[in-house]
Amino acid sequence: MRLPKFEFIQPRSLQETCSILQEHHRKAVILAGGTALLVNLRYRLSEPAIVVGLKRLTGLDYVRRNRRGGLVIGSMATLETLEKSPLVLKECASLAQAAQLVAIPPIRRGATIGGNLCLDTRCIYYNQSEFWRSGLKACFKLGGNICNAVEKARRCQAVYQGDLGPVLIALGAEVKIASANGEKIIPLAKFYTGRGEKPNILKSDEVLVEVRIPTPSRGAVGVYEKLRMREGMDFPMAGVAVMVKRDRSDMVEQAKIVLGAVGSSPIEVAKAERLLEGYKPADDLFQSVSREVVDCAQPVGNLAINATYRRKMVGVLVKRALRRALAVTSEIRSQ
Repeated sequence: MRLPKFEFIQPRSLQETCSILQEHHRKAVILAGGTALLVNLRYRLSEPAIVVGLKRLTGLDYVRRNRRGGLVIGSMATLETLEKSPLVLKECASLAQAAQLVAIPPIRRGATIGGNLCLDTRCIYYNQSEFWRSGLKACFKLGGNICNAVEKARRCQAVYQGDLGPVLIALGAEVKIASANGEKIIPLAKFYTGRGEKPNILKSDEVLVEVRIPTPSRGAVGVYEKLRMREGMDFPMAGVAVMVKRDRSDMVEQAKIVLGAVGSSPIEVAKAERLLEGYKPADDLFQSVSREVVDCAQPVGNLAINATYRRKMVGVLVKRALRRALAVTSEIRSQ
């Protein structure tokens, strides 16, 4: 499948990028690593007049310490950089782990953290060729008024399948967004809309330029678990990111649990977190947490794996992630 015709522009500064986006408004799209956008262009899921490439921008591919503590990561930092960065491995190993689980090495060399966070939502009725889709009515995501996955649904049910979003939300990350009118910083958890047809809050003239991760509490450990069709390369069919810390009496002092690929945005399960905090780890406690997570997850039949199975596996994944994380906290406390 050939790419549609478009004008390709490669600005050399962030200011120029924002000006171009403001000038062309909804007719322009951003190309970062291109691992997702180029597929969408070939499938005619997007037919922009302008494609704005960010490869020539300098200063957006960094990983460094924040002077106030924690890490700052430029949006053009590749996933390969994240999985190998000594700073990321030391300060937030769960991010390096999640990056390593994305796709295959050649893709991770080009894919960026900003692109992964801004991934469009996906659906088996949407992510198909133009010819395949011609046999269906236009869905919410294509400007229609139906959902092909869920009969009588009132909104798009397409799934956010990024790996890094849940992990970074569990880490308490913020993102910096730039436009021709200035910059703003928001919690990553507020970046996502929960709407399949418009998964994030970015306006047509805005660019995600930086991710800020606070210093984790001493002794806190994060883990990411995912379900996928093929272990070596696929998008998650379900994912769970956890962050836990134990106090001196062996009780869980802090807990974060964030689900991925079971809704149109990452889902933090606050009730499950409260079940853990203030209690010692035990099998019956993990079972209660698992039930709460399963109740919260409401996947629908729009991915390659059955929705009922994905929902059940979220409960399994959270128990795996908690056991792994708490095992590491035990090792830390014994040192």
